[in-house]
Amino acid sequence: MLHKQKRKTRRERLIEVGLDLFSRHSYDEVAIDDIAAAANISKGLLYYYFPTKHDFYLAVLRHSTNQLLELTEPDASLEPLERLRVGLLAYFTFAEMHARTYVALLRGGVGVDPEVAAILNHVRQTYVERVLQGLPESERQLPALRLAITGWVGFVEALSLAWLEEHQLSKEQLAELAIRTLLATITSLHEQGSSSR
Repeated sequence: MLHKQKRKTRRERLIEVGLDLFSRHSYDEVAIDDIAAAANISKGLLYYYFPTKHDFYLAVLRHSTNQLLELTEPDASLEPLERLRVGLLAYFTFAEMHARTYVALLRGGVGVDPEVAAILNHVRQTYVERVLQGLPESERQLPALRLAITGWVGFVEALSLAWLEEHQLSKEQLAELAIRTLLATITSLHEQGSSSR
């Protein structure tokens, strides 16, 4: 039992090392030797926990995206609009704190990797579900709504990437822009639905 606890602690420590390395260097710039040296362990021990650099990267990415989802977990005690605002502020804060890794991921820094894409798509779909849950039942019935919200999540990602490069707006202004865009999208779907009847 004690051995299992030790193993878990060491694995978590290695992931922390990975978070630091991948926040400062691209995937291709980090070698197995760099990871082992930063963690002060042998390459053999690193391979014991992670058979390849790719496996290690995926573990770091899963840990990072889990952190993001936890940080942006909706507060059920808030009104839907305020809940969305607080979640967006937390999202932009995370993107700012992990800017290099965040930018590399969303711009395909690891190439077309289906496992990386699956992790990112899980995060995106989680956000789609969260936004849907914050809407009245009547609005959730709009046929194109899920598709539109999926597009809006992509818009928020693009918005955050542009913001990280320029920082011309505050996080609060950025969140308001994202909210206004979502509300305009939902209003447009309502209007389309009304005109098609």
